[in-house]
Amino acid sequence: MKIRELLRLSQTDFAKQLGISREVVNKMENGKMKVSKRTAARLEKYLSEHPTTRNLTDVNNLSKTSQGSEKRPRTITFHQHLLAEKNSDSVYLVPLVAIKAQAGYVKGFEQTDFMDGLDQYSLPPGVNPVGAVWRYFEIDGDSMEPTLSPGDVVLATMVPHEDWSDIKNFCVYVVLTNDHLLIKRLYKKTPTEWVLISDNEDVAPQKLLNTEEVRQLWLMRRHIRSKAPVPKEFKITA
Repeated sequence: MKIRELLRLSQTDFAKQLGISREVVNKMENGKMKVSKRTAARLEKYLSEHPTTRNLTDVNNLSKTSQGSEKRPRTITFHQHLLAEKNSDSVYLVPLVAIKAQAGYVKGFEQTDFMDGLDQYSLPPGVNPVGAVWRYFEIDGDSMEPTLSPGDVVLATMVPHEDWSDIKNFCVYVVLTNDHLLIKRLYKKTPTEWVLISDNEDVAPQKLLNTEEVRQLWLMRRHIRSKAPVPKEFKITA
């Protein structure tokens, strides 16, 4: 039996004991998510604090524990979590953020349990994760067509705030503002104003953005198409 079942706790109550979301517990129990080092450490601490569960240590399977404490573990931001683990030798998994679900991301991007609840995928071959924070973003809308189409996925690295003054004009960035998650080309008009440029300007004209509104900035590194582009017209000669 699983730890939670031995405790006779619901997924919601068990999640509260570990300071994570019910969705994360559900995914771990169904094999859809690997137990993170942070969650494993919390569970081990939880077991060690309860005399009746000190001999239960199979945290990777979430199997075996006891009645819980009401003390909630201290939480950290997802960014801090990534920085702490980016030099790990284990498989590096990157969260996939659907831009079409931007409202949830805008509200929860700093919450570790929200980020852990997102689907995660490994980096492509040849990409070294060390020294950068990576994230996948799924495209929605047609403002960047024909370069980027709905359903496409881009792999991006976080640009530290101290490097925002050195953005590369006309390169593609994912921009998180106070209200929106956008993917655009950027042009630095002034030190405090960027121009948001869409490849399909008939749909989305250029717009000024004050850098004070920006929460996060990500530079596109790879582009994964959801479907092959429409080919040119061929003349059969064979």
